[in-house]
Amino acid sequence: MRSLVPKHRGSQLGLRGLSSTAARPMRRSAVTAKALYHNLGPKESGRAKAAQQSLQRVLELVQHGERDALVDYFATSNLTDTPTLKLASGCEVMVFEDVMERMLLRSPSRHFLDSYAIRHLILSSPVNTQVLSGLMLGPNKYVQRMSVTSSLGESCILTFTMAAAEPSSAPQPSPAEPGTAAATIAAASLPANETPDGVGSGGVSEPVWRLKGVRGEPQFGIGATQPTGPSPELSPEQIVEAHLAALQRKDVPAAFQFLSPGSKNIIGDVKKFTENVAKHRRYGSLLGHIAATSVRRCMARPTTYMEIVSVTSASGTRFVFCYILSQETQGSAAGCWSIDFIKVVDDPRLVAAVDTSCAAQRKQLDDE
Repeated sequence: MRSLVPKHRGSQLGLRGLSSTAARPMRRSAVTAKALYHNLGPKESGRAKAAQQSLQRVLELVQHGERDALVDYFATSNLTDTPTLKLASGCEVMVFEDVMERMLLRSPSRHFLDSYAIRHLILSSPVNTQVLSGLMLGPNKYVQRMSVTSSLGESCILTFTMAAAEPSSAPQPSPAEPGTAAATIAAASLPANETPDGVGSGGVSEPVWRLKGVRGEPQFGIGATQPTGPSPELSPEQIVEAHLAALQRKDVPAAFQFLSPGSKNIIGDVKKFTENVAKHRRYGSLLGHIAATSVRRCMARPTTYMEIVSVTSASGTRFVFCYILSQETQGSAAGCWSIDFIKVVDDPRLVAAVDTSCAAQRKQLDDE
């Protein structure tokens, strides 16, 4: 398992090797604020509009690949323990990659961006978006659901949560470098009656809205009809789910279809795959298993996905597996995610971390 964990956690997101100016200008569509459904809440239309404006800035920065500028719009709770970089001018700023590294060191339940959000907003930007709904959940919380589509065809629904803070307690955005997209966006999106410190022209302090978290889900659930193989519309999370479902019902031929072309070449045909699964006790535990719990999801690179899964076998024994998937970028299978490897996790430290994560998930479900 050591080979699965990079020494530098920043590389798990594939961020340090990406240039913020290398975004491909392909089929991009402007983000519109028109919603299919919107509930401003009683007497809260002003706050809802302010939250929408802040979220609009976030989405525009995503489109322009201005990742460091995004930090200014993260909620304070998302910046905990993040080191600051002191500039020659004396100002202290936070680097986006450092914020992400700190996030990954926390338990998955404390990740404010999940694998869907990282894939669609950080490692790439959507080519098509549509606001589905918006809702005020109290005076200081706004939630907006949005449908997004990637350049390779995957669609999902992202739920953005915005939180309000008083100007005195909210981090103030760092001055954007003149001439950059961040500076243009900041200048264009600031309301005419509001100063940069969050105080209106009438001297009344307005709450500052920041991004609390983003969670994703499939655009279309798997439902009763199970997918028969990889498809550009299926997310890597859905591929893992479909593969586990096939093994749970002991449909090995169906599970074989979710393997990558490289894996199929190494293993051989379906018969050989069936023999391999039956021969190994730990892999055999996947057949007819009682339950499978996703423990951690990670976008190792833009086209590499990893997921840690805790599986309880039919006999009641628990095993931990690491799924590694890759995405085809060319040919007839472009956009399809498929399984490269399934590794048994033996590292006691990682197994202990899985136990802790599972316990936290159970507690969270009980609290809900």
